[in-house]
This record gives sequence, structure tokens and C-alpha cells, in this order.
Amino acid sequence: MIFGIGLLGYALSVIAAVLITSKTKEMKGMSSFAFKNHLVIFNYPGVGKIEHLFKELALDRSFDRHMAVVLVDEYLEELPAELLKMNVHYVRGNPVRDETLMRAAIDTARYAVILSRKEGDAVSDNLNVSITLAIEGRNSKVMTVVEIVDSASEELLRKAGCDKAVCMSRFGAHFLSQELLNPGIQEVIEDLLSAEKGQNMYLTEINDGTSFQEAAAHCRSRGHIALGIRTAKQVILNPEDSARIAPGDRIITVGPSRMKQT
Repeated sequence: MIFGIGLLGYALSVIAAVLITSKTKEMKGMSSFAFKNHLVIFNYPGVGKIEHLFKELALDRSFDRHMAVVLVDEYLEELPAELLKMNVHYVRGNPVRDETLMRAAIDTARYAVILSRKEGDAVSDNLNVSITLAIEGRNSKVMTVVEIVDSASEELLRKAGCDKAVCMSRFGAHFLSQELLNPGIQEVIEDLLSAEKGQNMYLTEINDGTSFQEAAAHCRSRGHIALGIRTAKQVILNPEDSARIAPGDRIITVGPSRMKQT
């Protein structure tokens, strides 16, 4: 009996050691994953930025809060405790190499977000273009959003297959000029962009062939105000009531929550 208890205790200690080793390995970024339809974030600029990104995504009902998230970075020695609590997984390695991308399961990922490693450093754009090329070379179906410092990098990213590029310096210039001309406008824009605020801006697909007037009435019935139309080529704000909604066009609205696609 004593021998049996001792054997059980030994087995439990072995299991505990294996679990601890596995968790330590994952925190160090040494693990590989086999997720599907997940989010992969490239580059680690700091805990605050990633936490804020998650907070905004989680507030939108179109985003699956249970979606697996993998952080890829070449230099982060260990996953911060704050991100570990948010169930973020970590892969350490060169983000442009196939071995690293395979460990992050990029081939089956749904989203890829590439952050600037150093805020305000235009050199980081070169790395982000390279990462985009590596991702698109393996999985052209993944939705890729890339943060850039220099707006001139946007053309290269389009050629690399990037879906969307966000130039923070360009937005900063817009905010400065608008705040100068319309004091207080930055609070209005912040309210519209943040899912944490009361009213947000959304793009919603509406049945093609509908007029803007009909689409606006449909939006009002659901507590939204229609501002315009987002086509594949341009943004049309405050269009004529007779303007037609073409296939692939989306209505720009302001409302309390995302409307269902109609």
C-alpha cells in the first residue's frame, strides 16, 4: 500500500514537472501551435498597445472573443504575465522565416496584424513589408492589416499583398489640423473610433440595387444614422438619395452596435 502511494506520488510529480516545463517552454516562445481561424500579431511594441488592441476587438460582437491569439516576436525573451492572463500564446523567432510562421500556424490563420516595432521609426516599415511578403507567400487568404510610419511604404505593401495599411503619422497630421480648425473635434473622432464609447462608426453590407435613401431608412429603423457609401475605390459621404448601392459597396453608419449584414 505504501509502495502504491509512493508510486502515485512519483507519477504526479512527473506530470507536474512536465506541465511546468511545457508552460515555461511556451512562455519562452519555444512552442509550436496548430490553431485554425486565429489571430497572429507580429512584433511586440509593449504590453499597453497590445492590451488596448484586444480591448477594442473584444467590444465588437463580430470578433470571436474565444479566438486563439499568437504573438510572434524575435527579441522578446518571455511573454509578459499580463498577456499570459489574456491567453495569448507566444512564438519567438524571425518573423520572415517559414519555420517561425509554421510554428504560429499562419497557413490556417484568419487575421494577421503587423505592428511597428518602434513607434515613429520609419525603418520598421522595411521589416513590416518583409513580414507581409512572407505571410502572403504562404497564405494569401489571411486578412492582413499593417501599421506603418511612413505613408510612402503603403505602395510597397499593396504590391506585397497587404489588405490594409494604417499610417499613424498621416492620422496624426489630420488630427492636429482638425483640432486647430475645429477645437474639440478629437473627442468626437475618438468616440466614433472606439468601441468602448457610446456611438461607433461601422461599415455594413447592404443588398445591392438599393438606393441610398432606402438603405438610410433601413439603418434608421435599427438605430443607425447613414453617413455615406464605401465603394471599392472611394468614400462618398452624404450622397444623393438616389445613389445606388452596387455589389460590394458598404454603408457607412454611426450607431450603438454593429448591424447584421442584410
